[in-house]
Amino acid sequence: MPTATSIPVTSLHATPSPLPPPGAPTSPLELLLKYDKPVPRYTSYPTAAKFHSGVGAVDLAGQLARPSEEPLSLYVHVPFCRHACWYCGCNRITTQLGSKVVAPYLESLAQELALIAGLLPQRRRLAQLHWGGGTPNYLNAEEQSQLWNLVSRHFDLEPDLEASIEVNPEFIDREQAFHLRGLGFNRISFGIQDADPDVQQAVNRVVPVEQLRRVMGWLREAKFESVNVDLICGLPRQTPERFRTTLELVRELRPERISLFSFAYLPEQLPLQRKIAAADLPSQRQRLVMLDEASQLLAAAGYDAIGMDHYALASDSLAIAAREGRLHRNFQGYTTGGDYDLLGVGPSAISQFPNLFSQNQRQLKGYNAALVAGQLPVERGLAVLDPEVLERRALIREVMCHFRVELELARFATEWADLQALAADGLVSLSQNGDLGLVEVTHDGRWLIRTIAAVFDPAQRQQASGSRLI
Repeated sequence: MPTATSIPVTSLHATPSPLPPPGAPTSPLELLLKYDKPVPRYTSYPTAAKFHSGVGAVDLAGQLARPSEEPLSLYVHVPFCRHACWYCGCNRITTQLGSKVVAPYLESLAQELALIAGLLPQRRRLAQLHWGGGTPNYLNAEEQSQLWNLVSRHFDLEPDLEASIEVNPEFIDREQAFHLRGLGFNRISFGIQDADPDVQQAVNRVVPVEQLRRVMGWLREAKFESVNVDLICGLPRQTPERFRTTLELVRELRPERISLFSFAYLPEQLPLQRKIAAADLPSQRQRLVMLDEASQLLAAAGYDAIGMDHYALASDSLAIAAREGRLHRNFQGYTTGGDYDLLGVGPSAISQFPNLFSQNQRQLKGYNAALVAGQLPVERGLAVLDPEVLERRALIREVMCHFRVELELARFATEWADLQALAADGLVSLSQNGDLGLVEVTHDGRWLIRTIAAVFDPAQRQQASGSRLI
């Protein structure tokens, strides 16, 4: 899973917004430079930066004990990788030990799931299942079956279960593709990042183009319903010409979904990224050219822009959800399952409920120690009960998912004033109907969708946090 920050990739050549007043920035690059400050990605509100150790296992246990007939979304974290990609900031363990580390880890997951099942007042149904990492296909076929059966032992799988898995294309073959499909996975995602060999060498992630073609062929042959590929813009040695070649490959492969991220270079926080030389990174202007060309090419190929960093073919369920106003955003990014509680298992996994966030121990040692003690392995979290905070969450979600929001002017006078400044730069259009104000994000504004959402986050007004836009 790549560590990245997202710049919405709406084309610079889309229908123009109303001309900004004299003196205002006139290009996306100027706007990005003007507003380039740390901003959250808003996969949650409040953000994970607000999590604290005052929320623990007792809080999650209380949440799980509440009766519910609604289905769940389950995330399973598989932390192991064979080698480290230098751009990565995911919670991972780099090891070549294979089953020697997987076997005890599956025992730990069995303990965690048993604890969870013991707290539920009734057996719950799963509508969504996602394995992430790390590298979930680090597990061999027998271990994959063991983990699938472990999940189905504790939950009822819906007949139309959306089951997705992330895989490293370096280590997948035809047999594994068919095995995963046979288990019940119907959605699959793999990272291309960049197909240029020089760029791949610069980030220690080398997958020949022919292997990428073979992988897509096997996934099509196995009849996965949806394939997603990840791309990263802004990697070392990347140029618009090289990235254009990667985009042409993606157009040839024609996955149902594409996640296009902008690389966040954070060597102070992520020591692995110190292996990347800052001088090798593309310039801000080059990065914007790459994002713009991606938008144009993908739109011409029949992809809809979804939210701020996703594309989907018009026939895909994510694109349909966006058109029908059902798009949702959580720690897994954009999703169609907005009404489902999210339960995460494994080290660092986050569970998300309307009034509670909880995150598991991030280190495997602490995670295992809690389970040995018979406790849910929660390290930190956040209880969200304040009606005003919940209201702001809804406003931010509307901006991030639907690019429009309605608000009461009397109650949000400060925010309305901030939005007027954004409107002066052509990022939003504002209208009033009595006591209500309507905010609509413009085409240019989608480049700065996180900045617009941050207007409704009082913490950002006090101190900027998150990742920079470019």
